[in-house]
Amino acid sequence: MRALKAFLLGTVAIGVVAYAVVAGLVVVVQADGRTLDLGIGPVLIASVAVEGTAKVATFGPGLILVALLGGVVNLVAAELIRDRSRG
Repeated sequence: MRALKAFLLGTVAIGVVAYAVVAGLVVVVQADGRTLDLGIGPVLIASVAVEGTAKVATFGPGLILVALLGGVVNLVAAELIRDRSRG
């Protein structure tokens, strides 16, 4: 149960932080009038495109991947801390 809690808390925390950072980056890129394609390999995190006079922002499934990776890292860190505290 501790492992599940650590994974879920890490996933939610990293997901919220990643979304806030990427949303801020998208706002800055849109305000500057540039384009952006941000991803992990073929998995899209965010994209900003200029289509005619419109600026279009898209958030992809890469945000979920980043959140899940954060959950895994938090789980590993929690297990390491628990093992070291036992002696």
